[in-house]
Amino acid sequence: MELAYLKEVWSEMADKKMDTVYRKEVLAAVDIPSQGLVSKMRRNLLFELLIVLLCVAAISLFYFTAFDGKLKEVSWAYLLLAFAFTGYYYKKSNLLKAMQCPTCVVKQNLQKQLRTLQKYVRVYLIGGTALAPVVMLFFYLLLYYKNIVIFPSLRSVNGVPVFTLLYLLFTAIFTIIFYFANRWYVNRLYGRHIQKLRNLLTEIEAP
Repeated sequence: MELAYLKEVWSEMADKKMDTVYRKEVLAAVDIPSQGLVSKMRRNLLFELLIVLLCVAAISLFYFTAFDGKLKEVSWAYLLLAFAFTGYYYKKSNLLKAMQCPTCVVKQNLQKQLRTLQKYVRVYLIGGTALAPVVMLFFYLLLYYKNIVIFPSLRSVNGVPVFTLLYLLFTAIFTIIFYFANRWYVNRLYGRHIQKLRNLLTEIEAP
């Protein structure tokens, strides 16, 4: 019933010019399903930011103090990642906020912002997955540079070249597993809501 009324309202808004005050009154009177979906994504984004900052704070504090400070570079690397994620959060939060604009022509606003949101999520998926091998290789190079031996028995038996190959193999397997886990995670927080928004637009455009 609400969707039918919303389609009728958008049709009227497309057929004639409406002043800003009337448009605000019309949109305020309609319970737009998209607002709930966007609100959920904004809450997920805030929750994700808090979790990331808490985890980074804990990891950074650990590596600043553990191993006599020999791996403090790890702390700085995680702080840099947290800084980058905060910038991503800010841009994505502004985008989601814009999608809730009550004075915009809803259909046009959703179509434009939804395309941008899909790009953000795609970059997030690819970038998040790429972090897995980057972090693994960063740890390997750091340990090599610091001359810190991990799994000494394995290295002594197989030698450094074989150990390196095994490490790269483990990194590849870990990256593949992380990709599917990350895809599920991104879809859980954002993808399914984006799909519902796309379905909403498709249904509204239907005669």
